[in-house]
Amino acid sequence: MIDFSRLWVAEWIVCGFFVYLIILARLQRLRGRQQFRVLSTGVVCVGLAVMLSQLRLSPILRIAREWLPTFYLLQGYWLCGLFFRQPMLTVEQRLIDIDRTLFRVFGVTTFLTRGPKLALEYFELTHLLVYPLLPISFGLFSWLGFRASADSFWTAILIAGYGCYGVLPFIQTRPPRIFEFQSPETRRGLVSRRANLHLIKRFSVQVNTFPSGRIAVALASTLAVMSASTSIGIVMLILVAHITVATVLGRYHYLVDSLLGLLVGGIAWWISFHTISM
Repeated sequence: MIDFSRLWVAEWIVCGFFVYLIILARLQRLRGRQQFRVLSTGVVCVGLAVMLSQLRLSPILRIAREWLPTFYLLQGYWLCGLFFRQPMLTVEQRLIDIDRTLFRVFGVTTFLTRGPKLALEYFELTHLLVYPLLPISFGLFSWLGFRASADSFWTAILIAGYGCYGVLPFIQTRPPRIFEFQSPETRRGLVSRRANLHLIKRFSVQVNTFPSGRIAVALASTLAVMSASTSIGIVMLILVAHITVATVLGRYHYLVDSLLGLLVGGIAWWISFHTISM
């Protein structure tokens, strides 16, 4: 018999999210192969979460349980990309209009076109840091003596990530870089931008998450570290602020996406560390 009381809150979230995707795949009538992928991936993720919660874990399996939420998060992101059918052109245009207006008012376009190339390289480089930020954050969280609170950490991360990815089947837009093949960053030949675009091409679902999942997860993980160490958390918070700016400047997300991502990340952290863990 399965003792459901042994599941972490984070593992309950994993189970609930993949059941949601499996049901949604049927309701939205995804193609056969896509439905099979959603079903098979969902069963594997739910099976792993439940199995590891029931076993008497060896040190290796305990580490696996603590780090597997990264795998669950990525699988949820990639599966949500399967639900994209066609862009909502009206929504895209409104998001573009907001960005263009604010870029003009604050001189962002001039900065991208004529600003110091080194500054643009810096922002593109900070955007690259969003990828290792999550494992680094959990590593720091554990190293600071909060390994026993791994469930709280991953609960915040999964609420943040799934809270953004789960909206993709209903709000479908393309990232702004799709409309700007010859953006100022591309024309100026930034090395870090080429690296960013290469990673996105290989690992992204090539559509926009609204809100920004990467920003939500980055902030939630940073606030979790801040709960363990204020000084380290402040340094990371500054980095997340720069990543957010880089995300908009590089046209990886619309401004509204990024701001909403910050909101979702903050709410996710608050729920996990100040509501569920109370």
